[in-house]
Amino acid sequence: MITIIGIIIALGILILVHESGHFLAAKMTGVKVEKFSIGFGSPIFSITRGETEYCISAIPLGGFVKMKGEISSENNEFDGDEFMAKTWLQRVFIAFNGPFFNLILAFILFIFSFFVGRTYEDQLPLVGKINNIGITQIQKGDEILAVDEVEISSWSEIYKISSKSKNNEIKLKLSRNKEILTVNIPNNDPTIWYKDIYAFAPAIVGDVISGLPAYQAGLKIGDRILAINGVEINDWYEMRDLIVNNPKNVISIKIERDGNEFSKNIKLDENLMSNNEKILGINQKLPIKLTEHYNLIESVKYGTMTTINAVSIYYISLYKLLLNPSSLKTSVASPVMIVSMSKQTAEKGLSAILMLIASISIMLMIMNLLPIPVLDGGQIFFFTIEGIFKKPIPFKIQGIMQQIGIILLLGLSIFAIFNDVNKVVNRTKSISEQNQISAPIKQSIENPQEKSDE
Repeated sequence: MITIIGIIIALGILILVHESGHFLAAKMTGVKVEKFSIGFGSPIFSITRGETEYCISAIPLGGFVKMKGEISSENNEFDGDEFMAKTWLQRVFIAFNGPFFNLILAFILFIFSFFVGRTYEDQLPLVGKINNIGITQIQKGDEILAVDEVEISSWSEIYKISSKSKNNEIKLKLSRNKEILTVNIPNNDPTIWYKDIYAFAPAIVGDVISGLPAYQAGLKIGDRILAINGVEINDWYEMRDLIVNNPKNVISIKIERDGNEFSKNIKLDENLMSNNEKILGINQKLPIKLTEHYNLIESVKYGTMTTINAVSIYYISLYKLLLNPSSLKTSVASPVMIVSMSKQTAEKGLSAILMLIASISIMLMIMNLLPIPVLDGGQIFFFTIEGIFKKPIPFKIQGIMQQIGIILLLGLSIFAIFNDVNKVVNRTKSISEQNQISAPIKQSIENPQEKSDE
């Protein structure tokens, strides 16, 4: 219940910001605003100030700014304070300002998420895999205690110290088979700690991504993956290779949960962002939790980078979705799935919540800028055509296109809700089945150093 209330408040803020963008742009261009509403339907609260009625309505799934004379008609005579009396460029400005305010809100939230302190998870400084045969100074199972005499507790600290060092070599203090060693490693490319040397990563689920195959199959945080298609695996990297390179769309996965094991056939999705590699929808368990604080300048810097990166990723995803429409089923989300995502995010702290709200704000911006009639992007399209050809699109054609747009959006909304409800039902059913068929097994060893001592 608390999560749902939080979601309603967050969506209310996003809608308020969006509609405020339209409202302020209308005021700046001299358009009379008759009504400013958060929500649709019958008002549950209303107050009039000046020429505008401000209200909160019963259905909290959107909002609107009602401007004088904003409805297109065959009449070309308008009062000076009417929306249609303004130039096409001014009307584009009013329509664009709503989505633009969503972008500004996301930018501010991203900055604030860094300023309040980012809590993130990391891997232990244990070497789990070495891909470069030229690296002989360290071995699988080594625990890295210090880098250039700076003690560390997580894997990312190795990279950070290496990237800041101006020396051609870095000195590592290691624990190997209960002995303390000191070795030197070339520091020409600090990224070797992510592409040549990998941290120890057992195949344990740290997060289940809402809506994806693992979610529907009932996988849970803490599940250990024992085998893929009958092939036993030793770590996360072996598991990932078998999943993304699986020649078929279905895998057989053997799982340990709470000392019991069960097997499950799971139909994989294609990952649009990774050349259509197969995707299961889980993240690895990261045992270290760290909190980093940033000053205002650093927060603005990283907030800007995060905003640009998020917008780029969403537009690239949209482009790839257009190239592969069959993936629509796994790419759209309704409020049903947003509730599930919010529950998971709330457990990760304030910074993660701010990041989620910022991401949703960017999604709203991108969605509203789509050239679909009844959306801001559709209005911008109409007004731009008017500016190019020096006359508006005929009223009847606009009306037909808007009706098509409404039908399209309603159909997409119904599809998304039905699809997400089906995913929740599948997950509930899968978990129930797994509880009935699991059988006891022996616990497995997790620490690679313990294995090397045997």
